[in-house]
Amino acid sequence: MGDINSTNNTPSKGPLEGIRILDLSAVVSGPMAAVILADQGADVIKIEPVGWGDGVRRLGASRNGLSAIYAMINRNKRSVAINIKHPEGQNLIRQLAENSDVLLQNYRPGKMKQLGLGYAELSQINPELIYTSISGMGDKGPYADQKVYDYVIQGISGILDAQSETQKPKMIRSIIYDKVTALTIAQGITAALLAKARGQGGQHLQLAMLDAALYFNWPDLMWNQSFEGEGIDYSGDLADFYEINETRDGAIISHRLNGDCSAYSTEELITLFAENDVPVSRVNSREDILDDPQIQALGLLERSDHPRGGIMIQPRAPVRFSKTQRANQQPSAELGQHTLEVLTDLGLEIDELRNLAAQGVIG
Repeated sequence: MGDINSTNNTPSKGPLEGIRILDLSAVVSGPMAAVILADQGADVIKIEPVGWGDGVRRLGASRNGLSAIYAMINRNKRSVAINIKHPEGQNLIRQLAENSDVLLQNYRPGKMKQLGLGYAELSQINPELIYTSISGMGDKGPYADQKVYDYVIQGISGILDAQSETQKPKMIRSIIYDKVTALTIAQGITAALLAKARGQGGQHLQLAMLDAALYFNWPDLMWNQSFEGEGIDYSGDLADFYEINETRDGAIISHRLNGDCSAYSTEELITLFAENDVPVSRVNSREDILDDPQIQALGLLERSDHPRGGIMIQPRAPVRFSKTQRANQQPSAELGQHTLEVLTDLGLEIDELRNLAAQGVIG
């Protein structure tokens, strides 16, 4: 397992060095998109509510008040605490947006406009701004105003039906569509940055989680729904061709064998299948992942010492750049850790900052 601070011998700040992203998003879909870009060198300024911050700071496994999920999807960012409901807080966002390349937000449709921070308003201040909006169900239709979490998208997208083997819908035990949305919009942002570099200016990017989910599901899970009319040769799902088989000491996943593997050890079957060029994997427990020899050989997991959380294990940034790999990773920040730094760079004086803090505008 590697050291997060020594993964590259050639100092680099990453391929997105010089790109500034104003991240007003919260929970998972937006912050995970932003961390992909931060891992690639973008300067991500995370805006959090004064006093309590992003709610994900308190979600799931934690130590010393730091949740693992927050630490993972908010590393390599600067944290600034601003109350964007306050007029002075809104003014600070406008000033920050003026000098940003990207603004990312995942409020419900219309909320940012109500605050005077919508695309129309901010694009007047900065025509080069790539204004990025993530929503659950989009900005129109019967569900547009509904509060959405990942499980809602699992329900509407058909994945629960696809997981069923006994005619009973079954959840995926991961926030898959939050993460798919993050991956999708991160790519969209880099495409918009390329268009901007080619002289096409800023623009408004919009992505609904539902949109990302259907795009992700469609190639295989929806192939039987992809044709209209007669003459269709229907097919079972790809998953029908594979199965999990218990071994003497664990389990493997492979093409369907229709046989009993319980007399063999996992390693015997892995070796036999590999020798005959048959794709196969042991079924790792989550604990097994930490010691898997392939994961260790590639150095996919890195150990770091977080100032609050202590020794932590996280996956490295997955894309490897031969010339511009980011060399120095930074741990997730304390709430408002960089408020003074960022706002003084903006030109505010100490007395102004004290006054804003006294009003609860910044923290």
